[in-house]
Amino acid sequence: MSNEKEAKRVSFPVAILTLVIMVAIMAFGFLISKWIWGSSLATVTVFILVLLAMVIVALCAGFKMNDIQTALVDGCKKAILVVLILLTVGMVVGTWIVSGVIPSIIYYGLKILHPSVFLLVGFLICCIVSFFTGSCYTAVATLGVAFMGIGSGLGVGAGLTAGMVISGSIFGDKMSPFSDTTNLAPAVAGTDIFLHIKSMLYTTVPATVIAAVLYFILGLRYSSSSIDVANVTAITEGITGAFNVNPFLILVPVLTIVLVIKKVPAFLALLAGALMGLVIAFIAQPQFAPGAILNSMASGFSGEFENAMVARLFNRGGVSSMMTTVSLTLLCLAFGELITRMGVLSAILDKLGSLVKKPGSLVITTLVSCLMTVILTASQYVAILLPGEIFQDSYKKADVAPYVLSRTLEDGGTIFSYLVPWSAAALYVSSTLEVSTTAYLPYAFLPMLCPIFAIIYAATGFAVFKTDGSPVKGKGLWFNKKAKLAAQKK
Repeated sequence: MSNEKEAKRVSFPVAILTLVIMVAIMAFGFLISKWIWGSSLATVTVFILVLLAMVIVALCAGFKMNDIQTALVDGCKKAILVVLILLTVGMVVGTWIVSGVIPSIIYYGLKILHPSVFLLVGFLICCIVSFFTGSCYTAVATLGVAFMGIGSGLGVGAGLTAGMVISGSIFGDKMSPFSDTTNLAPAVAGTDIFLHIKSMLYTTVPATVIAAVLYFILGLRYSSSSIDVANVTAITEGITGAFNVNPFLILVPVLTIVLVIKKVPAFLALLAGALMGLVIAFIAQPQFAPGAILNSMASGFSGEFENAMVARLFNRGGVSSMMTTVSLTLLCLAFGELITRMGVLSAILDKLGSLVKKPGSLVITTLVSCLMTVILTASQYVAILLPGEIFQDSYKKADVAPYVLSRTLEDGGTIFSYLVPWSAAALYVSSTLEVSTTAYLPYAFLPMLCPIFAIIYAATGFAVFKTDGSPVKGKGLWFNKKAKLAAQKK
């Protein structure tokens, strides 16, 4: 697409109309169709309809067919890395089950972890691992899958366990200097990465502490007496009956995590993990046919278990299990790229940026813009890049430090991408943990709390700084009026 074509964008009224059309199709697909036919449309179907509608809108707005096709193809290109990681995660789950890695972790987890501290310990472990790897995806694909099995055995709800996993895994994705988003946000805002991390402490630390307390309190509901002993026995006997359990098998995920810490790209590290699982399967699980071991990469593990719950726990994985998520990821990012090329988001965000002047309302508007961008583009990176580029001048004019902008981009763009069900990050989590976004969202305390703290700080002026580093203090949404009254009395 030429520079001239890239500069072309729809007007503000057309941008609003585009949003209305998109919302109407989603409302019909997810809600109205359920009232009419008794069941809602499949998510993939809804986004096919959305994509078709956006193509028609683009044609009516004067965009050429070749330009539209180029935008869709470029969107799919941006999804390639996510798609590769999704496919690799399917391979990891399949090979780590057939090799006995995941069954061993679940077996020893059920033996060692007390139900009352499972949520707190799991949360803290995910925080530590994600910080040193800088990757939410790696923590979810390795520890997350095992914790889901342990939680199932201890009687902890799947949504609650998944919420704990994603909260701990997001901590590193947000705070680690090794994380791509932790480097991207300050680069867009024009600040230093360590000033950015220091700024994020204001929202992330209290959110992490409160999340830990909440997981501890929720964990107190579970005790040794509340465990369904028959359930645990069925799982442990199912594991020992089908797999050779060995504590040394846990070295496979440990080595995979070490590779990521050593800055091996997540895709290659997970691929190496799948390969290690494959090799270990031939050594540690000779009872399985070579064909079954090799096929675990493609179609996952398939075994015969007397207990239906145990069968659901282990008969999964493989590349084939990820195909629906892959198709939805391609659709969503292609749609998001088309929306971006049309200038729908830019038209709306520019209007918001020109209307917002005060620091407090500027921070809140940035959060809303990040959420809107995630909803429309399904991309974590676009939700950081686009609002960051558009609001950078507004922060300068309001004399607000760039690291406040970068922190807000993380509190919005990084966080919301795991909470919007059709975003690439949320699709990855839900497909890997086999739990819907709506099921884990109420228990994902850390990503829910970070934006809340950001809004509180914006409203009160606390932790909002000027470009010279001094606090803004009385320039929140309502606190500004109190400051003016106090000045008048003096």
